[in-house]
Amino acid sequence: MLPYKTLIHIDRHAPVTLYIQVCNNFISLITNGTLKPSDVLPSSRILAELIGINRNTVKLAYEELVSQGWAESVERKGVFVLSKLPVISKSIVPKEDKETDTGDSFVWTNNFKNAIPNRNYQKALLTIDDGFPDVRLAPVDQLMREYRSLSRKFYGRNFLKYGSSKGSENLRNSISNYLANTRGLTTSPENILISKGSQMGIYLTSQLLLNSADTIAVGVSNYSFADETFKHTGAKLLRIPIDANGMDIDYLEEMLQKPKNSIKAVYVIPHHHFPTTVTLSMQRRLKLLNLAKQYHFAIIEDDYDFDFHYENKPYLPLASIDHNHNVIYIGSISKTFAPALRIGFMCASSGFIDAAASLRELIDKQGDTLLEDAFSVLFNNGEMDRHFRKSLKIYKQRRNLFCDLLESDFKETINFTIPEGGLAVWSNFDSKIDLHQMSQTASKNGLNIDNGNFYKNESFVTNAMRMGFASLDEKEMIKALGILKKSIL
Repeated sequence: MLPYKTLIHIDRHAPVTLYIQVCNNFISLITNGTLKPSDVLPSSRILAELIGINRNTVKLAYEELVSQGWAESVERKGVFVLSKLPVISKSIVPKEDKETDTGDSFVWTNNFKNAIPNRNYQKALLTIDDGFPDVRLAPVDQLMREYRSLSRKFYGRNFLKYGSSKGSENLRNSISNYLANTRGLTTSPENILISKGSQMGIYLTSQLLLNSADTIAVGVSNYSFADETFKHTGAKLLRIPIDANGMDIDYLEEMLQKPKNSIKAVYVIPHHHFPTTVTLSMQRRLKLLNLAKQYHFAIIEDDYDFDFHYENKPYLPLASIDHNHNVIYIGSISKTFAPALRIGFMCASSGFIDAAASLRELIDKQGDTLLEDAFSVLFNNGEMDRHFRKSLKIYKQRRNLFCDLLESDFKETINFTIPEGGLAVWSNFDSKIDLHQMSQTASKNGLNIDNGNFYKNESFVTNAMRMGFASLDEKEMIKALGILKKSIL
C-alpha cells in the first residue's frame, strides 16, 4: 500500500472542507501517475486512521470521487480508480536548468526577454518618481461618490452590461467639449476612443499603422514604452535629434528626401518631450504638418500632460491646427489625475477610430463604463477643471522649490533647465556619479529613485534621469533631496 499518511495532506484551517481536500489529494495522485486505473483505494476505516479524520469524511470523499468520474465502487470489494481512465506516466521532475528551463512543457515565443522591468510605485516608500501627479490632490472621493450614485440608479445598471468598445458615450461627449475648451480642438464623440491610459492608444495606433519593415520616426531620446511598442510590430525606428526646441524637423525633412526613406509615421511629444521636457516650437510644428501633408505620413501626437504648463499658455496641439487630418491625437487623464485609474483617449478620423475600437475588442472588449461615466460627471460639473487649476498652482510651487533646492544643494553635481511645464525636471548628473550605485545607496537610506536605465536606448546614452517633483510635498521634497545628497557624496 502507498504511504498515504504522507501523500494525503489536509489543512483543518483551510476554507475548503476536509472531504473535498481528501478528494483533491486523490485526484492529484491519479493525474500525476501515482495511482493507476483499477488501483484499489484504502478502506475508509484504514485511511481515516492513517490521516486522523472521521471515517464518514473519507466516505464522503470517495463518493465525490465516484460522482466526478475518477473512481468506481465495486460492491463487497471496495473503491477503485476508474478502470476506463487512460494510463498516465508518473511525473518525473527534471533538474532545473536556469539557462533553458521556462517552467512550461510547450513551445512558445518569448519576445520580452529584454523587456523594461516593471516598476511598482505602490509601496509606501519615499520616492522621487519620473513625473507623476500627487494622487492625494485628486478628488477621488467625489469620483467614487459619483461611481456609487450611478450604480444605484436604475439607468446606471445598464452600464454593467456590455457597451461600446469606443468607451462611454457620455465621457466621449465630455472629452469632446473639454478638448474644444482647453485646446481649440474641434472633434465629435465618433472621433474619440476612450482607452486604458495613453499606452493603450499608442499600442492600438501602432497596430493599425505599422507593418513589418515599415519605418517610424521617433526622437533620439524618447518614451521607451512607445519605442518598444513600435518595435513589437516589426517596424524600424528612425531616430531624429532632439534639441532645446524639440524634434529637429529640418533633419526629418532631410531623411524624407532620401529615396530609401519611406516613413510611415512620426511619433512626437510636442509638449514636455519625454524624457527631456523640452517643447516643440511653433515653427517646427507647422513644418511637421506641412511635411505630413506632402509625404502622406501619420503623426502620432502624444500629449500626455498638456494641462500642466506654468509660465504661459501652452501652444495649441498639432491636432488643433491640422487641416489635412494627418494627426492621431493621444491624451491621458491617468497622468493628470491618478495613474492607477486607467483612463486615456485618442482622437482621429471616424474610420480609424472604428478600426481601433474593433482591435480593442480583441484584447480588452471595453473599459469600465461606470468609472468612465463617473469621470464624465466630474467633467460636466466642473470638478475636473477645479482639480486642474488647484493642481497647477501647487505643482508650480513644488517645481520652484525643487529647482531652488537643486540649484543650492546640487550645483556641482546636477545640471538642469527649469521646465516650462510637466511634472519632472530632466537632470544631467556629473559623469563621475554612478547612477546605479547612487540608486542602490539611496534605497538603503530610505529613498526610491531610478538609476537612469529607463531613458537610454541604442542611440541615447546619458548620465541623466527625470526627477519628478509633483508627488512630493515640501517636507517630503526636502527629506528626499537630503537623502539623495548623502547618497551622492
